[in-house]
Amino acid sequence: MKNIIKKLPDWYFTFMVYCLIGWLYEVLWLMFVVPPYKFVNRGVLFGPFLPIYGFGMLILLVLLHKTLNKKHVISNKIYLLTSVSTITTFIYTTIIEYTTPKIYRVDYFLQHYGIGLLLVNVLALIVVYLIVDKTKNKNIKNIDTTIVLVFLLIWIITTIIEYVSHYAIDKLSHKLLWDYTHDFLNINKRVNWDASRNFAIGGTFLLYTVQPLLDKVLKKINIKPKTIIAIIMGSIMLIDFIINVVIK
Repeated sequence: MKNIIKKLPDWYFTFMVYCLIGWLYEVLWLMFVVPPYKFVNRGVLFGPFLPIYGFGMLILLVLLHKTLNKKHVISNKIYLLTSVSTITTFIYTTIIEYTTPKIYRVDYFLQHYGIGLLLVNVLALIVVYLIVDKTKNKNIKNIDTTIVLVFLLIWIITTIIEYVSHYAIDKLSHKLLWDYTHDFLNINKRVNWDASRNFAIGGTFLLYTVQPLLDKVLKKINIKPKTIIAIIMGSIMLIDFIINVVIK
């Protein structure tokens, strides 16, 4: 129990860092990618943070802890299948997105391009499996595919988080903070291909680059100042939430 209490400040700092990163990502995305290219304070809070990103990263850290700390090599048929299918599906679907008229519904995509997706997956799997099976090079068979597995799991987990969050916000506050009705491969306007892809890429990058650095920084800070700062920051966010969500 004491160990859990000691970790609370670290968890909260981690939560806040990704709340800020998420806010910056969405603000910059609207300023430079999405017309009319202007600043919009994303979310329902006044401060520069989006809690969904903070909670999302904490969930990823908990769920993917064992996966990140274990080596998954392509000599294992399950990891080989997972890696090849993930990469092939990603490339195939991205090509379809940028070479055909806009496809909004998943069922339409599967109806017209599902067989092609299946065929390229099977072909890619056969080719890669033969190369790995026939080669005597241990370097090939011992290639670590953990990052591909992490990428896929982040894609699935963040898509579920975004869908549930959209549904909850819609039902509780009757606000549509995002609407993917006219976006490629959306599901009930709550999630879509581009957003899920970006979350998977961004989440993988953060877990492999930002998180190790954040862990090192937090280890160097004593527990007392960390706790005090965490309480202050938490109080500010709580007041922000009460004023802009509960009272408003």
